[in-house]
Amino acid sequence: MNQRTARRSLVAAALAALACLQPARARAGDVEACFTASEEGQRLRDEGRLREARARFIACGAAACPALVRSDCAGWLADVTARVPTLILSAEDDQGQDAADVRVTLDGAPLAARLDGKAVEVDPGEHVLRFERAGSDPVALRLVVREGEKLRRVSARLAPPATARAGAATPGGGVTAPREDQAASPPASSLLLPIALGGVAAAGGVAYAALGLSARADADRLRATCAPRCAEADVDAVRTKVIAANVAFGVGVAALGGAVAALLLRGPMPAAPAAAAVHVVPLPGGAAAALGARF
Repeated sequence: MNQRTARRSLVAAALAALACLQPARARAGDVEACFTASEEGQRLRDEGRLREARARFIACGAAACPALVRSDCAGWLADVTARVPTLILSAEDDQGQDAADVRVTLDGAPLAARLDGKAVEVDPGEHVLRFERAGSDPVALRLVVREGEKLRRVSARLAPPATARAGAATPGGGVTAPREDQAASPPASSLLLPIALGGVAAAGGVAYAALGLSARADADRLRATCAPRCAEADVDAVRTKVIAANVAFGVGVAALGGAVAALLLRGPMPAAPAAAAVHVVPLPGGAAAALGARF
């Protein structure tokens, strides 16, 4: 064998050795990747990022990975797959009809380009679903998704923008302004005056009855015992009760009339509150009452 032939043999042997070493190096890299995917999958699973964890467990369960790693990853993959929640998303328009041209985001990230009735996978935890459709106000729903929750139905009701709902389109293409002739309900404070006057009327009626009966009883007693020579003080006492009873009667009638007037004048239109006053003037043998009001 000459020198040239020997050199060729050495080169051929080196190339053969390199060819044998290359698969070994590739296999070593695959094994390292398997262990890395296994560790990352366990970490993501513990953080609740189940969808990402599932992808790692699929990688470490490949045929190129060692048998022990494949076995562990296969078990973890089955567990994570069972724990991944799924949602069925739907939306309705303002007429109650199903809407398919709706885009949905999950915590700001795209989740569904349109609604096709198929279940979508999400990670467990608290999320914000946002439904968006052209010509409608977006709807945001906050919900807590639980591990292992499957086929949970989540629906949104979409409505036209608020500016479109403010007025209805007319046949001529215009917009009908909201009605302004509907009065608001009167406040509860407008009932205070009628209630107060009603209470005064009731008190006046009770006082009139009590004083009148007492004065009548005293007068009957005087007629039976000393009339017509009764003491002036006793006669004045009976007369005072009669006057007081008449005054109470007048006040009660005036208050009752004021309560009725206040109820009739209570209206929804904004206006200065009516001022009502009751004037009672004692007169010999009775009293005069008058109701005055300022509008």
